[in-house]
Amino acid sequence: MTEFVRAGALYGFDELARKLGANPVKLLKAAGLPASQVREPDNLIPYESLGKLLELAAEETGDDAFGLHLSTKQGLHVLGLFGAYLSRQDSILSAMTVGGKYAHLHAQGAILSMNPAANGQAELRLEIVNSKTGHYPQLEDLSLGMIYQLVRDMAGPQWHSSRVFLRRPTPENGKNLYTETFSCPVEFDAQYNCFYIDRETLKRKPRTLEGLVDQVIFTQFEQLKSDSESDLTPLVKHAILGLLPTGDCNKTNVALCLGMHPKKLQRILEATDTSFRAILEETRREVAESAVLNSSMPLTNIALNLGYADLAVFSRSFRRWFGRSPSEIRGNRQG
Repeated sequence: MTEFVRAGALYGFDELARKLGANPVKLLKAAGLPASQVREPDNLIPYESLGKLLELAAEETGDDAFGLHLSTKQGLHVLGLFGAYLSRQDSILSAMTVGGKYAHLHAQGAILSMNPAANGQAELRLEIVNSKTGHYPQLEDLSLGMIYQLVRDMAGPQWHSSRVFLRRPTPENGKNLYTETFSCPVEFDAQYNCFYIDRETLKRKPRTLEGLVDQVIFTQFEQLKSDSESDLTPLVKHAILGLLPTGDCNKTNVALCLGMHPKKLQRILEATDTSFRAILEETRREVAESAVLNSSMPLTNIALNLGYADLAVFSRSFRRWFGRSPSEIRGNRQG
């Protein structure tokens, strides 16, 4: 089964590749990824293609820590309104629990788990399961590094783990860069990719990044060229896309992403002749059509990513929208 990852995982790739003397478009082409496919962060790209791309980039630039360097450019801001939602949870533990649900959409086959450990700590482990892909050290560096950066964004810039473990071999350019990036000892050739968080940190309320919501709103209106900043539909869609696979997608949580009371959100939407339910339905319909027609993602995965309890419920909605079941439409496409 082909596994997919959000194109948003490549945030900062072009800039980093050029800085290190490589042509990002040529690298994307060599990995089988059209540049147009990675332009929209919510597009899904094959997990293996991302792994190959990062290995090619490391080879082309001579930077054996390319994935690690890319991870330092990421964080809550890359997740958009979903990042704002995480930062508004009651505790960092709650935020990481919600983030664990989201991880499956960001990278299918990736499981983020938190386990009790000694000395008042918790182990945060990243596992890649049911994957036919090869072992891509750069991709694992990027994945764990990004999660580490999320915790640092929420806990504050001075936070660091007591120790980080990576499955990858010791990098050619030595351990120092990794130790400096994570601000703690790093062990290579480990059984798992993981790091430790003390329980006191997990109890703390996440730090709110100043201006994060304003930044996302500005970016969305710039990209979508919205005629009126009173039309929140594009932003509500953006929040819905992040929340759907977590099972937490409702009007209250979307309002939380936008930093407003649910009743205020409802009033603004009503003023533009729409509603949360209508936007949710429209978003699901658009994503469902694109995923069924343009990807090989299993239908059950599409259903779960859209927040449906199972494939049968999704199929009923799909038939109501398009007059045929998703399996019929996909069968006709393949035929």
